[in-house]
Amino acid sequence: MKYSVSSLSKDCKLPRSRILRGRESIQRLFRTGKALKEQHLDMRYLIFPGSEDACQMAFITGKKLGKAHRRNLLRRRMKEAYRKHQHLIRNIALAEQLGFHGILIAKKADIPYRIIEKECINLLTLAAKAMKKGGTD
Repeated sequence: MKYSVSSLSKDCKLPRSRILRGRESIQRLFRTGKALKEQHLDMRYLIFPGSEDACQMAFITGKKLGKAHRRNLLRRRMKEAYRKHQHLIRNIALAEQLGFHGILIAKKADIPYRIIEKECINLLTLAAKAMKKGGTD
């Protein structure tokens, strides 16, 4: 089944501007961010008084997980799961005028997409609850 571009909503896209980049940004998340853990994925995040469209996520797979093609597949799966469910945090961030930076980290290789999606939803839901509580420190 083919999907046309018009059938996808604007909110369901993941443009490059919503992907967290830069060594300093990622190191800051490891230094000061909060951690959430699932069986196959970890997430580090930071909530801050934000600007418009400050909801960004990075995707990390370490070299211990295998060769480049396996790590790339894991990153693609994590990006797709996040793209489909980014509304869980994005809507709250926009409503509360908060910024959100996060990192999804794969802990194991050869994770099926359905497991990645399930764990991504769990992690995003926990981060959304922290945002609702006013998670800025």
